[in-house]
Amino acid sequence: MKRALVWAAFAASVGFHSVGAQLTDPQAGVGIVMESYSFKAPQQASLDKISLLTIPIVVRANLLPQLDFTVNGAFASATLTRPSGDNTTLSGLTDTELRLTYALMSDRVRLSAVALAPTGKSKLTADEMDVMGVIAADLLPFTISNWGSGGGLGVNAAIAVPVSEGTNFGISTGFVAARKYEPLSATTFAYRPGNQMQVRAAADRSFGASAKGSLQLAYLHFSQDQNAGVNFYQAGDRLQAAGSLAFGAGANGTGILYLGYLRRAEGKYTDVVRVTPAQDLVYAGTALRHPIGSAVLVPSFDLRLLGNASGVDQGRTFSAGLGVEIPRGSFELYPQAKARLGKLTMRSSQESDFTGFEIGLTIRSRMLSQ
Repeated sequence: MKRALVWAAFAASVGFHSVGAQLTDPQAGVGIVMESYSFKAPQQASLDKISLLTIPIVVRANLLPQLDFTVNGAFASATLTRPSGDNTTLSGLTDTELRLTYALMSDRVRLSAVALAPTGKSKLTADEMDVMGVIAADLLPFTISNWGSGGGLGVNAAIAVPVSEGTNFGISTGFVAARKYEPLSATTFAYRPGNQMQVRAAADRSFGASAKGSLQLAYLHFSQDQNAGVNFYQAGDRLQAAGSLAFGAGANGTGILYLGYLRRAEGKYTDVVRVTPAQDLVYAGTALRHPIGSAVLVPSFDLRLLGNASGVDQGRTFSAGLGVEIPRGSFELYPQAKARLGKLTMRSSQESDFTGFEIGLTIRSRMLSQ
């Protein structure tokens, strides 16, 4: 799961032994997703193929009218094939996210807390670290970004305010404290990721009866990563901006256009003269929802452009996909498939085209999907 703050809140009046008796309106979703990329010039990419199978699970329940409890987790298995034909597989549970959300003032104010339970596989071999590095790359859009990060605890507060008729504004701020863990199985390396502070702001405005525009801004700052209590690495701050326009399409259909930019500032190691270059990611896309009988077709297209000043580890990815929302009683089936192609540049004279695909099936509560 990518690093992110979540809205949640702890309610002191709900004890461990009383939760089971107070559950109302439970909701759930489960899926299976297969993603794979193959490289045309494996010697240049130092990679022939990378595949990831993910089984995500989410369960949400209303403990009280204003109190929600959500559990997010997954099982994932990735296989990396090198140009020599050697394979490395990394499998196991990911960390589990536990959220408790309390809403006030007709859901305009949310106080929150989150616990990231260290259920994932975080102690890896050097070869497994290679697999993790490819999965975490921003250019290739995978369902997860890591298996385990040591866990952590966070708090968040958010408020949404109607500015005028058809216009709303919201802001949230939060903090996540990371937990120490040992990422390498062959050595004693007590690594503690930096704590995360985040500020988000969002605004949306309706245009007529069938269009709505939105703008989101986010700023993330990390304290220094530590090794055995000593500062080890300073991750660069991140600034993200994204805009979207939702609109009516035809008699009953809807559509959305979106454009976003993510700037990751330069990172610096403390004890050596080495930096990780600043990185820029631009992404854009569109999706449509077109009803056909009781089902809904969902075609989508998106483009990702990743670059940095050093000219390494950058490239582009284009995706085209089709999903179908199929209602079945109180649940909804959502099969989907995507085709991807792109180019990855490792050095000025080392680059490779690649092709990929994603196929999956999600089964979710219709209330959860709303």
